[in-house]
Amino acid sequence: MAAISVFKRYEKKFLLDVAQYRKIVDFVDRYMVFDKYCIGEQVYGLLNVYFDTPDNLLIERSTDKPLYKEKLRLRSYFPPENNDSKVFFEIKQKYKECVTKRRAVLRYGEALELISTHLPPKLADDSYLNVQVTKEICAMFKRYPGLRPSVFIAYDRIAMFGKDDPELRVTFDRNIRTRRENPTFEFGLDGNELLPEGKYLMEIKIPNAMPLWLARYLSENRIFSTSFSKYGKEYEYLITNNKRSITTLSED
Repeated sequence: MAAISVFKRYEKKFLLDVAQYRKIVDFVDRYMVFDKYCIGEQVYGLLNVYFDTPDNLLIERSTDKPLYKEKLRLRSYFPPENNDSKVFFEIKQKYKECVTKRRAVLRYGEALELISTHLPPKLADDSYLNVQVTKEICAMFKRYPGLRPSVFIAYDRIAMFGKDDPELRVTFDRNIRTRRENPTFEFGLDGNELLPEGKYLMEIKIPNAMPLWLARYLSENRIFSTSFSKYGKEYEYLITNNKRSITTLSED
């Protein structure tokens, strides 16, 4: 959970059941260690607010699977207690298979001011990268008129890092909740469940090639990667439910 400002990596995603989850955690324990917040498989929470236009332009483009796409989100590891609480404003970009994330570390009050004015606030942390990423976030508000909080997504995470390669990261997310009504941190952690009970979303995050020991394990156990975006899946459910509602009204 370090406040990394900029990084590039490749991400592979997998949907696991409980048995697969237990087995792979036992296996990777030989090569990886738990995040300091996850000792004994203790989970930590992630709270996210994704931004989009009223016509859902960003997620619409994303689901079309273009060569390049970008998202804007506000992230916190705890419900902000006050305006001085630390939050992370992030631009996540993907070109082909490579993911780049640029992160500004802000106080919650600074983030709220930026959302309201679309201008860079006076930052407590005025380091070069923090100021630069904040300017890029403001530029996104200008590039996409009407950009506003669109979806709240929260989940519980367990994270592990490579013993020999700390840049190798494996995360397991469960209890993924989403909501479009009141998509801010102030309205609690409740939402609609995105995955069936007993399912985990595993993400393998690597700077380059996947380690041979991990690739071999996945192949031998027939665990295959899948295309899965939390925001994208939430939007897919939204569209499906809207179509069902329209069909029901027309039948009535």
